[in-house]
Amino acid sequence: MRKSTIVFSAPGKVHLLGEHAVVYGKPALLATLDLRVFVTLTPSVIVRSETTKQSSTSNGKIATFTSFARNDDTKKVQKIIESIVKKYFKIKTIPSYQLTITSQLPIGSGLGSSAAVSASYIAVLLTFLKIKWDLSLINNLTYEAEKVFHGNPSGADNSTIVFGGLIWFRKEGPDLKLIQPLPFSIPPKLAKNFILINTGRPKETTKDMVVMVKNLYQKKPKVVDRFLENQEQLTKELLEAVKLKNEKKLISIIKMGENNLENIAVVSKSTAAIIREIEVSCGAAKICGGGGKKGPTGILLCYHPTPKIVENIAKSHNLDYFKTALGVEGLRKEK
Repeated sequence: MRKSTIVFSAPGKVHLLGEHAVVYGKPALLATLDLRVFVTLTPSVIVRSETTKQSSTSNGKIATFTSFARNDDTKKVQKIIESIVKKYFKIKTIPSYQLTITSQLPIGSGLGSSAAVSASYIAVLLTFLKIKWDLSLINNLTYEAEKVFHGNPSGADNSTIVFGGLIWFRKEGPDLKLIQPLPFSIPPKLAKNFILINTGRPKETTKDMVVMVKNLYQKKPKVVDRFLENQEQLTKELLEAVKLKNEKKLISIIKMGENNLENIAVVSKSTAAIIREIEVSCGAAKICGGGGKKGPTGILLCYHPTPKIVENIAKSHNLDYFKTALGVEGLRKEK
């Protein structure tokens, strides 16, 4: 067994549009972001996780990013990943190793931290075991882990994080997914005006919110059907707006997409109030994960022709904000 340290990293992701709707077979447009999870493996009997790190953001502000988990949570992740690998490859035992997980991603905030951890962890573990793999295999195994974490995920998060870039995703059925890496990126003219605001970790998990929407669908099918139809059309229009560098259309679509998300009650009142401030100032913002019923809803994806205005709104609410590159490389081995 090789004794050298193995390190893989994977980026976070944002839904430009399509969260929740993607669970029901509607398209989603996603992009990776340049905040990464790093998983390090060396032969050892100790399993640990890193403490909270601080990372300088591109705007000079210091934002705090937590590690993926406490030590007990790291052991839980280890159990899940090892179980999936053992079952798939029919392995009875895995040699002891030391595992370190560090992250620049706010946890539980809609940026795909669980998928990034799982993808990186599976890659280091298969490399450690000298098992041949490719990105499609890593993606499939990461999806199995996501089902444990989130119950009924679409597969969009793990697909974006593994393959990287700008991804068009659609779940055609239980065993068929359209994963289309797009041959273009977000134009610099638009990319420079995106800002992320961290409203804080939601009280509800992504799994909770997915179940909540499922229950709403059973009680009010017309409401959710209207949401699904609207989001599908807007996601298609957003793709064109990005390609054509149409800022006015981009802002309009984000606003309408957010309004649709509020109609299915996945955006808390406190977060909606912040979004209204951004909209009144001629910008747009939306949740980019499962959302939340009360209090924080995770990360807000914000766009404004004058980003400084969004920064000032975030400061007025004492919230962290940061800029980050979108559409970066997916899973990769670190030197």
